Amino acid sequence: MAKNEVAVKQENLPALASMYEQDVGAGFENADRDSYSIPFIAILQSGSPQVKKSDGAYIKGAEEGFLFNSVSQEIVNGETGLLVIPCYFTRRFVEWVPREAAGGGGLAGEHLASDPTVTNCQRDAKNQLVLANGNNLVDTRTHYVLVVDKATGLFTPALISMSSTQVKKSRQWMTRMESIKFKNAAGQLFTPPMFSHMYHLTTVPEQNDQGSWYGWKIETAGAVEDAALYGAAKSFRDAVKSGEAKPAAPVETVAEDNIPF
Repeated sequence: MAKNEVAVKQENLPALASMYEQDVGAGFENADRDSYSIPFIAILQSGSPQVKKSDGAYIKGAEEGFLFNSVSQEIVNGETGLLVIPCYFTRRFVEWVPREAAGGGGLAGEHLASDPTVTNCQRDAKNQLVLANGNNLVDTRTHYVLVVDKATGLFTPALISMSSTQVKKSRQWMTRMESIKFKNAAGQLFTPPMFSHMYHLTTVPEQNDQGSWYGWKIETAGAVEDAALYGAAKSFRDAVKSGEAKPAAPVETVAEDNIPF
């Protein structure tokens, strides 16, 4: 989507507008935990165990900038990317034990933005949220998606967590999705559900004064016109919202700021 493009569909196919209007705004709520395993899709970085031949987690052919499926262990070239349908969104502050702590680092839990653990947390000299116990809090935006195979049309559920420098990408994606408008039969504009459109996700090199890494590039790929695919996306959103779907445990891939996803 061009920067100055207004995401209002003035000439919609009536069938699409009718289908989307049944679920106005669906998918933009906060989410509960789920009950079946959903893999994480993460970007491999130069320090990721999966790209180091000397590490037990090494995957043959893996390179920085590639995309990694935490359950299937599959990798995809970041330049090729993935076609996804976003279905649901959550924001949590994930608590991580520092790598240098006794016994190594790791996931310690997660908190809502309104949790006193978060609101009372102080930032250190590096502008990181650090708890009294020394653990880090990381603002993490999670997008529940269906990954669609471009060749076969088959799809699989997954989730993508964006933190640190990628929080900005998440905000931009959410704004883009919610700005899409359709017209109903009466000519009134409405916001279709999050899962009304597909997006092409690839990776691009990024850098700042602190270092370099690979981040997300998100492009609109068009409306979901297949009713079966639309129905699957809606069902996945419902499963996540109801708590019937459960994410797999996060796998450490080394994010751009050395805090794991």
